[in-house]
Amino acid sequence: MSLIDNKNQTLQNALKNALVTADRIDIAVGFFYFSGFEALANELKDKNIRILVGLEVDPKLISEISQKAKDGDVDLSKYQNRDSINSRTVKKLNYVDTFVGFMNDSDVFDSDRANDLYELYIQKINDGSLEIRKTVEDDHSKYYLVYNKKDISQSGDFPGTLFVGSSNLSYRGLSGQGELNQSSREKDDFEELAKKFEETWSDSKSISIADANTNDEFIKAIQPRIWKYTTPLPYHIYIRVLYELFYQQEINTLKTPKVITNGLYSDLEYQIDAIKIVIDKLNKYDGAILADVVGLGKSIIASAVARNMDIKTVIIAPPHLMSQWEEYKEQFGIRGSKVYSSGKIQDVYDRYHESREPALFVIDEAHRYRNEDTNDYMLLHQVCRSHPDNKILLLTATPFNNDPKDVFALIKLFQTPGQSTIRSVDNLSLRYRDLIQRYKKLRRSMTQDVDQEFIDRETSEIAAEQRRLIESIIIRRSRLDLNYITRYREDLQRQNISFAEVKGPDPLEYDLGELFEPYMKTLDLIIKPDNEGFIGARYKPTSETYMDDINRKKFVEKYKNEFEDIEDLRIAQTNLAKLMRRLLVMRFESSKDAFRSTLEKMIESNKLIEHWWDELGIVPIMKKGQLPDPQDYDTEDGEADSLTEELEQLRSKKGFLEISKDMLSPQFIEDVRHDTKLLQSIHDDWYSKPQYANLDPKLDNVIEKIEKLLSQNKDRKIVIFSSYKDTVDYLYKMMANRGFDRVIKYTASEGTDANKKIIRQNFDASIQESQQTNDFDVLIATDALSEGFNLHRAGIVINYDIPYNPTRVIQRIGRINRINKRVFEFLNIYNCFPTAIGEEETRVKAISTLKMNLINKIIGNDTKILTSGEKLETFFKDQFDKASREDEKLSWDTVHRENFEIAVKDSKLMQQVLELPRRSRMKRTAGKNMGTIVFGKKGQNSIFTFGLTADDIKVTSAEEALPILLAKPDEKGEMVDKNFTEVFNLAKEKLFAKHEYPQVKGRRSSAINVLKIISDKLPVAKDYCEDIISIIRTLDDISDGSLKDVSQLDTNKVEDSYKKLQSIIPDVYVRNILNRSKHTEEAQELLLFAEQLA
Repeated sequence: MSLIDNKNQTLQNALKNALVTADRIDIAVGFFYFSGFEALANELKDKNIRILVGLEVDPKLISEISQKAKDGDVDLSKYQNRDSINSRTVKKLNYVDTFVGFMNDSDVFDSDRANDLYELYIQKINDGSLEIRKTVEDDHSKYYLVYNKKDISQSGDFPGTLFVGSSNLSYRGLSGQGELNQSSREKDDFEELAKKFEETWSDSKSISIADANTNDEFIKAIQPRIWKYTTPLPYHIYIRVLYELFYQQEINTLKTPKVITNGLYSDLEYQIDAIKIVIDKLNKYDGAILADVVGLGKSIIASAVARNMDIKTVIIAPPHLMSQWEEYKEQFGIRGSKVYSSGKIQDVYDRYHESREPALFVIDEAHRYRNEDTNDYMLLHQVCRSHPDNKILLLTATPFNNDPKDVFALIKLFQTPGQSTIRSVDNLSLRYRDLIQRYKKLRRSMTQDVDQEFIDRETSEIAAEQRRLIESIIIRRSRLDLNYITRYREDLQRQNISFAEVKGPDPLEYDLGELFEPYMKTLDLIIKPDNEGFIGARYKPTSETYMDDINRKKFVEKYKNEFEDIEDLRIAQTNLAKLMRRLLVMRFESSKDAFRSTLEKMIESNKLIEHWWDELGIVPIMKKGQLPDPQDYDTEDGEADSLTEELEQLRSKKGFLEISKDMLSPQFIEDVRHDTKLLQSIHDDWYSKPQYANLDPKLDNVIEKIEKLLSQNKDRKIVIFSSYKDTVDYLYKMMANRGFDRVIKYTASEGTDANKKIIRQNFDASIQESQQTNDFDVLIATDALSEGFNLHRAGIVINYDIPYNPTRVIQRIGRINRINKRVFEFLNIYNCFPTAIGEEETRVKAISTLKMNLINKIIGNDTKILTSGEKLETFFKDQFDKASREDEKLSWDTVHRENFEIAVKDSKLMQQVLELPRRSRMKRTAGKNMGTIVFGKKGQNSIFTFGLTADDIKVTSAEEALPILLAKPDEKGEMVDKNFTEVFNLAKEKLFAKHEYPQVKGRRSSAINVLKIISDKLPVAKDYCEDIISIIRTLDDISDGSLKDVSQLDTNKVEDSYKKLQSIIPDVYVRNILNRSKHTEEAQELLLFAEQLA
């Protein structure tokens, strides 16, 4: 006997040589399905073959086997069926199931050659030249009997060649490493095993899978279940994809809001679906963003999710919503839950930064945590990694912030960017960082003379791309969605729930009268060109106006560790200067009291800068990350007059950077003094002239309107919103002075439990009637009240300040337009607006012209540009209507969900759809979308690839894929053509391609350099540093703020720096990040369907 070890010679080659002189072969192996036949097909095509299969594979493990096979042939003995029943019928069915499974789940048949050879395989079964039997008892024997032709057999003395050993009839067995076989031409050896084979082949010891009597049965059993023999209808594939995307398995143990709260809350179909969807996304992606529009019950959905998840729950909410969450916690019986203020993240960190059990973190108003540089974000990111199985639920009504960086920060709270389970994109980190750079370029181009059409187009494309990136993890429904989906609409109708119609916003005009001249002069001074009006120099010392290239280089060198990009600092400072000018205008438009306090604080702040310049020769600026974000003052409680105070607090508490006045042009201090003088003159005009002291036509007009509205319907309560606390205080005081005793006010500082209770009793129609009171008709509030309150006993909203941000108005109206109870058929919105009533047309036009300039120059970033022919009276209504349309437009998936809901009602259709073989493919007429689209799943995550040629195949989103797959029920499909295979195989590879590593640059690069130095200088730190470097390179899962802190470590004091490093990036943080990534890699891959559109 000679040895065959698959090194010097493979069993495959030895068999090929032996088969040259053979006319038949008998094979006894543990496993055989197809791959071994393919390896020897040319030599076997004219031979008679009998195969005895001794062992079974568990059909449920086929997908796992197929995935492992991508890295090479698999040892099938590890996947034996351990629960096999001793039944001949079951064993036969098991073989068929396994064969079908390999056909539909493995890559073996995705080449034209394999398909041709499969036809040969079936042909030989049909003509009886290939027979297969399965042994009754498990048999581990592996031998091959190659029978010589008669003229070669030497009159029977050389019957053939025997091969015996460890090899199955598979690629691995025939040519893989680790196999050992022997070959023999001895007659006695050959006949001994030939006798054994015949005995085992007998009916008593084996079961016929395919022979002359059973071949038709075998082929009929496999063909309807194998993709190769099916050409599915396009509509069936479309519905099956919808099933994979949208089907929610019935959760028998799901507790609904009504059940949980003993009828305190109703069960609404759309909310129950949302609970299921959120739980599903939390399990798939470790997190989700719940972003239903205002008024649809996000808090109720989140509370029910927490109860159903039944794990320790941590709720983080703004201070004014904490008491409401305490109520939800009790009403929904949320296990082990604790409510923390969004301003107390350090407390959350101290309690949960290392946890032995997973927790659900519910973060309300999550958009507050969009800045990775802040200490709160860094701590929150680490808390979210306190256990590898933590789940993060983010609540926000405004998920699509303009800046992709902000949304990326939110996603990073629960996703590992470099190895994301979001599969609508090939690499989340790469794509988001590309988008962030694209947005930065757009921001810079907006300061230059760039075509507005380009800016609009680029803004729209960035927003669309961002939507596609996060479609898998976001749940966002509008009222239009609820009305479009039949089941939701009928459920709401059944429960007598509907939404009121919103009328307006309509202008509530007030006559400026004697204040016309000072009003016009003030706004004109503010919005004049920089060298004449308010410059805001104090806020932008690093701008090109004041710092030349030489001094900019000195500044960068001095503070290179503080700033990743000096251009970012310049943009931030320029934006801050614009914000302060905008703040001046908005406070001026709000109330005389608000304007006065802002003027005085800005004058004081400017004088402080003059003092620093004159006495110390420096100008202080805040460190990067400490500069207030202008957007914060659009979305907080509206108390933006605290900005200057915050700047000074930051200077004293967190330090600042010093710019020597030698680095700045003298023009800087000249402009600061210009601003001081201008602000002081405005202050003197308004507050030092007795003739204007008691004039307030806006207040007079609003009070008159309120009296009229209440006289028309005293049950139609009124809510007056202002962006500013001191305006609320002023308006409340003045109304009280004029005899209004049924007025209550609410700002963040009045957010006591007692006040909240009074407001609910007087304005919330959803509480029990026995608890309702009627002590107040008018509520004056800041936007602290525009979140988390039901105010639907009010039917009117008055915006006391001009609402330049239409989203703010939507949130306000959302307080009185609630899902749980409609009180009024119509809701009215009014915007206070100045005019010159009764005056000549030129004065009225002057106000309009000034306002248009104001909006275009000061507020233009958030609104469309006003044209000269546009009526200013309708501008804000148009903006509100536009924002409402954006907010209330159909979600991208609503039409498809409705189509799925219709299909699910057809049980016969769904049976056909669910029986579609995996890997099914067909060709259809393309329409406008030509190419090949492939759909698969990794774990529970759906993935699509699409492209016309091999060069342009890319991962695409469900939002883009479903319109391509959309089909009518009667559309026919065809067999794919010869051009399909190459593009399909490349699309398939792209489907499950491993993530590319994100590019290492900026802070990541700086941090890695520091870590390498510490590792080289301090051996004890080596492994720790290498783990962190690996996370930065491959996973991109360290917050930007932490990377900044690492990059600033002193490499000359490595022992101290190592201790600091362990504090910045604790070992539990590292360990849990690596554990999470391991789970992601292990997810199972399935290729489901493909379409060729030609």
